[in-house]
Amino acid sequence: MSGPKNILILGGDSDGNLGDRAILKSMCLDLQNINPDTRITILSNAPDRARHEYGESIQVLRPGISGFIGLCRTAAASDLILCGGGGLIQDDDSLIKVPYWALRLLLMRLLCHRIIGYALGVGPLNARISRLFARLVFACMSQVTVRDPAAQAVAQAVTRKPVDILPDPALLLPGTGARHGTDLLRTAGVPAGHRPIIGVAPRRWFPPRPRLVPQRIMARFRKPSFEHSARLVELLARSLSDLVRSHDAFIVCMPSYSLAHEGDDQLCRMLIESLPAGSSCMLRTDNPGEYRTACGELDVLLGGRMHPTIFAASAGTPVVGLAYNPKFMGLFELLGKSDALLDVATFVREQQTRQLTDMVVAALTDTTDLQARTGELAARINSFNRLLMQEAA
Repeated sequence: MSGPKNILILGGDSDGNLGDRAILKSMCLDLQNINPDTRITILSNAPDRARHEYGESIQVLRPGISGFIGLCRTAAASDLILCGGGGLIQDDDSLIKVPYWALRLLLMRLLCHRIIGYALGVGPLNARISRLFARLVFACMSQVTVRDPAAQAVAQAVTRKPVDILPDPALLLPGTGARHGTDLLRTAGVPAGHRPIIGVAPRRWFPPRPRLVPQRIMARFRKPSFEHSARLVELLARSLSDLVRSHDAFIVCMPSYSLAHEGDDQLCRMLIESLPAGSSCMLRTDNPGEYRTACGELDVLLGGRMHPTIFAASAGTPVVGLAYNPKFMGLFELLGKSDALLDVATFVREQQTRQLTDMVVAALTDTTDLQARTGELAARINSFNRLLMQEAA
């Protein structure tokens, strides 16, 4: 095969975020399956775990200043740099995020002639400076792909290059077997034979506003606030308690990003304390494949994070979304389930507990074949990867 032999992948937080780890694992597995001779390099602060999870042949560089020289050398020796996937080009967390990626990719472009934007999450780009640096981001790329129609609209507004849709690579993530999924739920505390089981993947909520310093850096100096999230938990608990009483539902809280600046696990604990005694538990796993497998044993997943929603849909489980970012609209449009989505800010402001309860009840009897739809999307990713690996470096 005459395609690229050395590939460098630059993506999101593959150390702390199960969603970003699922993206990276899916990319590595699929690209290596297509061409086992390809040498892939990634960035991680946990090299041993990364090789175990993504493949023993994976080359691992440490991010940050300590790995800067190695990164430059690797970029110069690469036939191809994949930027993505994940939500890299957006300013809802910090105004320095897009300039950071623009300058980073400008350096990479000086070292490698071919950079592809791979299933990128793009938007929102509310600030003028973000849109300006986004133009530089796309100028550094020889090809631009984004993960959904919402991202496509935002990206196409700041570049003359064609912007194509390449669905989120996490759709390719394999599970670990249905029996294992049942064991995961039992170990977490779900009573044997209980139905329905409703999974909840919450995210800390705070009113959006322009920020210069990213939440992850702020958390090093100041404990993250859960003040606004307390209201979200109160309203979620109200809807979920209704489902416990009316449908004898059992609630499984499933954190997927538990670092200090995100705190999914703390949010789950707050939610469990607010639900009727004995009606809920927390399922914790550090393995993206296990998380996906557990999602397959649910009757519905209520997703405040996008990647748990992807895992559930891939496993054929009905989904309801609480969107904090336009990426949810893009994903649910691809799934054909735009009617199963609420905006989290509106949910909190207008106390839409009845609407949320009704959506979950509707999902319990939804016969949409999500597995067939996600299978089509996964096939598109695999076809793109095969074409990518056939093209001359």
